[in-house]
Amino acid sequence: MKVIQALSICACLLIPAITFAHVPAGDANSLAPMLQTVMPAVVNVSVVEEQMKRLNEILPVSDTRKVPVKAYAVGSGVVFNAEKGLIVTNAHVVQDQKAIVVTLKNGERFHAKLLAKDADYDIAILQIHAPHLTALPFANSDTLKVGDFVTAIGSPYGLSQTVTSGVVSALDRSHPQIEGYQSFIQTDAPINPGNSGGALVDMKGNWIGINTAMVAPSDGNIGIGFAIPSNMAQRVVEQLLKYGKVEHGVLGVIVQNITPELESALNLHTTTGAMISEIVPETPAAASQLKIKDVITRVDGHVIKSAEQLRNVLGLVHPGTSAQVTLLRDGKTETIPVTIANPKTLQQPKIPYLSGMRLQKINELEKDGTHLQGLMVTALTDASTGALAGLALGDVITAIDSKPVTTIEALQTSLAQQQKPLLLSITRGNNNFFLVLNRE
Repeated sequence: MKVIQALSICACLLIPAITFAHVPAGDANSLAPMLQTVMPAVVNVSVVEEQMKRLNEILPVSDTRKVPVKAYAVGSGVVFNAEKGLIVTNAHVVQDQKAIVVTLKNGERFHAKLLAKDADYDIAILQIHAPHLTALPFANSDTLKVGDFVTAIGSPYGLSQTVTSGVVSALDRSHPQIEGYQSFIQTDAPINPGNSGGALVDMKGNWIGINTAMVAPSDGNIGIGFAIPSNMAQRVVEQLLKYGKVEHGVLGVIVQNITPELESALNLHTTTGAMISEIVPETPAAASQLKIKDVITRVDGHVIKSAEQLRNVLGLVHPGTSAQVTLLRDGKTETIPVTIANPKTLQQPKIPYLSGMRLQKINELEKDGTHLQGLMVTALTDASTGALAGLALGDVITAIDSKPVTTIEALQTSLAQQQKPLLLSITRGNNNFFLVLNRE
């Protein structure tokens, strides 16, 4: 179980299986009939980790040498394929594992093998060899609405088969303390340390989410919990089973959410979607028909309501495949095919003098009618030679040693053999000035 200051992480997922739990209609005044069929698919996941501790921390001695010590962590998991013994849990539950033990509802214990995991989506797949398992099928999390009743099942604080209930508080949530891809279901169903990998189900027993995290001032629940939607989880599992990992795709665009002010100023005709504010050079997006100010509303049929949602959807489109991007342009809907790229191939090559910076070609018409051409600084690390020389985000490099520079390729060629300090011509707002940049 991973705890992050005011945030405790805890989650799980599933895909269709050979043997599934059948959920009866049950008594409207009790969850018991539904839980009797769902709970056998939810398991306890115990992880043995190895930590280094000083001898004087574990024994009454003065010796401060560090020795390996076994530590135990507890999470939850869900069987999603009974025939093959496949279980899904959170990647953070098993990230430092030396041994994994799965305990079923009936108390049987089995050693588990870690088959695959993806830290960005916080999902891992385990396998056990056990007869007569019960599995849960995916449900469609897109049907959820705020106010729907839900139930969380897991092993909070190691207490296996614990059930708590609440409602869906919000959808498509993100949290700044959680890294990776996010489109969480927010719920007030109590989720505590150890719930990671447990199931979030609706009142009919449909598995619609993976309990993932909670916001808390310490180690207790205050009614703000998060779960990974089952639809997202299913796509992650499919890639993990097919490729052994998730190859995250990108378009090569920078997008932003649409505020009412932007909608009005740019006459966008919508306040949902992801608006393109920048197209990265030398990417599939640059070679496509996409344009700045286009509002992306769907990718391969998946509805895009925000910039975060676009990132989540693209992250599960395999690089090299062609995606159908539906967008709104000048009030009209268009669909454009775009090849999805691997972000690793889009990394800007290291250029002498300019590491720690990301540059973008620009060619803009200024208010006085002149054109501003050059390379704009779009990313800059504090320790880079550019930052030390005085460059800032938004600066435009228009010339090097009095020679105009308009493309990254031309810049790379001209700098490859340089050894001396460079004289940069810089435009910053309405000001033009020079900076001297030393070679690293």
